[in-house]
Amino acid sequence: GPEIKKKCVLYNLNILFKGTVSPEEMPLWLNVLDALVVPSRNEGFPCIISEAQACGCPVVGSNAGGIPEAVGDGGLIVDDGPNFEEDFSFAVIQMLEKPPSREQIRGQALKFDWDLIIRKHIDLYEDMLKQHH
Repeated sequence: GPEIKKKCVLYNLNILFKGTVSPEEMPLWLNVLDALVVPSRNEGFPCIISEAQACGCPVVGSNAGGIPEAVGDGGLIVDDGPNFEEDFSFAVIQMLEKPPSREQIRGQALKFDWDLIIRKHIDLYEDMLKQHH
């Protein structure tokens, strides 16, 4: 909100609050980000994390919902608690100072490749059928 933008000006931070981006523009933006920040305290499985990682963008996320599973080795997770905001800030700084390799980040995104997921489901169903015949 406006308070965050004021603090960015106060601390001379170069942060762009882009807002809504079209699906066509999304890969362009994800390829130029220094990090994707997902501080949600209530979240399912945000697809934006895998999309960012597919572009080699590191992620800092909270431990809400499916965020830790999505982030995996491609970023940092911050536990919710009384110092969440401060801990999250330090995690973002850490990520910016020493990000994982783009190859490592992309490797995490490949775990959620649709072809791989479909293959795993087919294998599971085939194994279940073999057990019952």
